[in-house]
Amino acid sequence: MKATAAEAIAYALLDLGVEIVTHVPGYGGSETFQAYNTLSQKRLPHSYHEEPAFTIAHAASMLGKRSTVLMKVHGLTKAANSVTDSLYTEINSGFVTLLFEDKSGRHSDNIMEASPILAGISMPFKIAKTENLYEDVIDSFLESEMKKLPVALIINSLDVKNEVNFERKTVPTNKVLYTRDIYKHVVHPMLADYQYKVFVAKKLGGNTSIITKTELSHVPDQLPERAKNAVTKYLPIAEVYKNFRGDIVTGDTTAASALAFPPYNLVDMVTYMGGSIPLAIGAYLSGYKNVWAFTGDFGFLSVGSIGLIEAMNREVPIKILVFYNRAAASTGGQPVNKKLLRHMLAGFDSNIVHISDPYNPLEIQSVLAEVSAVDELRIVIADFPQ
Repeated sequence: MKATAAEAIAYALLDLGVEIVTHVPGYGGSETFQAYNTLSQKRLPHSYHEEPAFTIAHAASMLGKRSTVLMKVHGLTKAANSVTDSLYTEINSGFVTLLFEDKSGRHSDNIMEASPILAGISMPFKIAKTENLYEDVIDSFLESEMKKLPVALIINSLDVKNEVNFERKTVPTNKVLYTRDIYKHVVHPMLADYQYKVFVAKKLGGNTSIITKTELSHVPDQLPERAKNAVTKYLPIAEVYKNFRGDIVTGDTTAASALAFPPYNLVDMVTYMGGSIPLAIGAYLSGYKNVWAFTGDFGFLSVGSIGLIEAMNREVPIKILVFYNRAAASTGGQPVNKKLLRHMLAGFDSNIVHISDPYNPLEIQSVLAEVSAVDELRIVIADFPQ
């Protein structure tokens, strides 16, 4: 059949069964995103920042949904923290970044080449040929599933309106179901050495099953001293939260993510600082309806607030638990301006619930019961004394 290059990409996504599609506006990607919405008869919203857009799709792939994010090369640099952390996880279904390269610079700040960036972060990638775009998209997803790694496909944005010929095909579905495995889905300093060795083995086509796993630390006794001190104050909340645990609980690189380890086992997915909220959005869009995101105040202020914009934009009723201790607990206790969180959340009053005494199990029980009972976005702020 004959169609524009943008439509050829959209048809490939449809034939692959890709349903989780995120996009930040930019020439080439926008035309393709519109083609996908038209052909799928959907009205998926665009995103406002590439980092949460990437993270939403990444979460879906870990949970067994083929997913894609459409962005310009400049956007890849904005999403780089999430992109690099994604390489240290294991996906269960194909995850492809459709990366639109503006070789003329007519639609961008400047001319930025994709290949050196991707090579520098060791992300697998392919360079698409416009006349073969349909096949290149499908091949990229199959490569992603073979390697169990995200893959990028570089596309010349100036060609998206050109007509191409292709034959549609039936692509086998990928039926790998998610099971909790923090070695594969929790990026954490205590797992860093093991996850790096796995990543290197994947790059070289080696056997990852022979790599010795790091022994899981017991919380809080076996944590390093600084991490132990940081997470110990959260344990009264953790003890109560066990009774309200979500189907998927996401975290970010803050002290609370140590709750992924035994005996609590309360966090399922972790990537970068501030990434818990977009991870939770991806989980919700993948079909999990009882989803919680754990974040610290520093993590929320650094990047998490961008994820909150995505949650509002998509109207997803996730639950967010903010450990508000007025310090960057995971990086040495640097102070957090106590006015910032209040100002950042000023427009969310109707969504906020406070735990005024995070050491009072009765109050914690009452708040968590109230929040768990509603199918709406809720932000629980646990106010720790300074």
